Amino acid sequence: MKKSNYFLFAVSLGILIFAIVVGVTLFQDSSSETVAKPSEPAKQEQKQETAKAATKTVSIPQLSQERAEAATMVLISAPTLQPPDHAGRWNPKTMGASCLMCHENAEAMGARVIPIDHFVDQDRSKGIVGPRYVCVTCHGLDTGEEKAAFND
Repeated sequence: MKKSNYFLFAVSLGILIFAIVVGVTLFQDSSSETVAKPSEPAKQEQKQETAKAATKTVSIPQLSQERAEAATMVLISAPTLQPPDHAGRWNPKTMGASCLMCHENAEAMGARVIPIDHFVDQDRSKGIVGPRYVCVTCHGLDTGEEKAAFND
């Protein structure tokens, strides 16, 4: 090897050793702060209380009600039900087309607009997403009965 290569090797080795020493020193300083010292239990409890206070509590209606009321409670983000006058309008042969006859031209027909999340793209040009084309999978018929899902 040439003399300049030995010099570069020595400088690189020196920088590597310096980086290791600095890293170990910083690691020891930071780890000593995180380890709870036996003489400071009050500070540790205070940190835990502060952490508990910082967490946000979310109230979910479904979890706060008793089971007897669970069947009739409002579900978050549940799909809308078909009105009772829509009984018999679903045609299994035409699938979603039987709903789209009115809902594609919602404003003209006085129907509800199809949400953007039912479409393949934002500008609605590529049509309905495949699994969302069978509308009655999610949008059942509203019979007006209480606890309809649990009736035999």
